[in-house]
Amino acid sequence: MSESNTQFENRKRDHIRIALDPRSQTEGQTGLDSIELIHEALPDLNFKEVDISTSFSFFKGMSSQALSLSSPIFISSMTAGHEHGREINMALARLSDRRQILMGVGSQRRELNDTNAAEEWTQVRKVAPKARLLGNIGIAQLIKTPLDGIRRLVDATEAVALFVHVNPLQEVLQPEGTTDFKNSLQAIENLVKFAEVPVIVKEVGCGFSTSTLKRLEGTGIAAVDVAGKGGTHWGRVEGYRSEETEMLYHAAQTYANWGISTVESLLNAEQARVSYEVWASGGVRTGLDVAKLCALGAKKVGIAKPFLEAALQGDDALESLLNRLETELKIALFCTGSKTIAELATKKVIR
Repeated sequence: MSESNTQFENRKRDHIRIALDPRSQTEGQTGLDSIELIHEALPDLNFKEVDISTSFSFFKGMSSQALSLSSPIFISSMTAGHEHGREINMALARLSDRRQILMGVGSQRRELNDTNAAEEWTQVRKVAPKARLLGNIGIAQLIKTPLDGIRRLVDATEAVALFVHVNPLQEVLQPEGTTDFKNSLQAIENLVKFAEVPVIVKEVGCGFSTSTLKRLEGTGIAAVDVAGKGGTHWGRVEGYRSEETEMLYHAAQTYANWGISTVESLLNAEQARVSYEVWASGGVRTGLDVAKLCALGAKKVGIAKPFLEAALQGDDALESLLNRLETELKIALFCTGSKTIAELATKKVIR
């Protein structure tokens, strides 16, 4: 049965409310506490020389291209397609525009059946014409949607790349979930061949195994965001939404800690020796967390809940948050003797 607009609005409001609830978090399970960067007591650096800028490199057709970014930090996907989410996305997009960082938008599923929903991005682009947006669609929708429909999502956001989120646990625990994931890999391959922007596959808080990362190797994707366990757990979110559906509610409690941690997912990517970029998110709360993940091989690091909390307070809170994160990241580079993010990635870590 298809979901009505009212049901959709209610579900998205529930997601925001519950995602901010501490009960939805798998705090302490990222694996980051077990990782230490090695301190350099005599860095041959001036702190002012530390440079955290980076780029997103990808192939378009037969040519290599790169998008300049002020830092590896990106705003991880949260919400889209409803009135309350529009204000949040406008605030986040303004930050992306001002500070030249990537921003993942929430699922654009609603736009597949409601063309008026794309008006959200027209409003966003009016206030943030240079925002570096990443479109977003679920694998369950990709499998069943003609590729022209997916192209409309990219065109609507003027996205620089497209996330395809893979979320089996969330879908199976969601009362309105779509649980047919058959032919997922082929759908991704078909999209990569068709899309005019890079395709990035991401989880939503349960991470990736080595074998799954290897399976994605031949698809032509530009990157995987491992999005591991340690932050907002969408199994928990859907469980708290399902309190009136006893079976799903109890199932969600059973699977409240299901998944592969953010750090373990990154180590899996190292073992898989993949050629695409590996990004990381899931429980990232500080600039030191970002530095640890970059040292473990992450090319970009996503943060969701802290940006959501700041967006609800306004532009000043968002600026303050990003300033803190970037300062903490620069300190990590300085105290490991790393002038750039690329140099940090060559440093040994204590596991």
